Amino acid sequence: MKRVRLPSTYERLPLAAGALILWIALSPWVWGFADSHSAVANHVAVVFGVGPLALLIANLRPAAFVTLLGGVWLAVSPWLLGYATDHVAWLNELVSGVLLIVLCASAAGVRVSRLRPAGLIRRRSAAARIPNSAGSQ
Repeated sequence: MKRVRLPSTYERLPLAAGALILWIALSPWVWGFADSHSAVANHVAVVFGVGPLALLIANLRPAAFVTLLGGVWLAVSPWLLGYATDHVAWLNELVSGVLLIVLCASAAGVRVSRLRPAGLIRRRSAAARIPNSAGSQ
């Protein structure tokens, strides 16, 4: 019996980006805020401006960074364009923008370390860092 081969993570990035861009293109009509002209114009601009680059994020690191900036714009655009009074619209924009930011940061290789307060960091003693050799006990 043949096993179905899942695409590698490298191959899944453009698929996820394409699905997210498709969601951004359709969401004003799905969520019912298509009567806001600034919201629809914003979605059209993001889809046509960032959409083609989103399909290249796995192959071109600069495309991932530009698309990441498009995600930042999408997340803050309801407040800058004046349609943040529609709660469904700004929530959709914020979630879609953050997803696009995370996806593009992953594709660009940006790694965020866990932030821990200095007092909570456990330090290993010098004895714990020295490996046991065969003759020592």
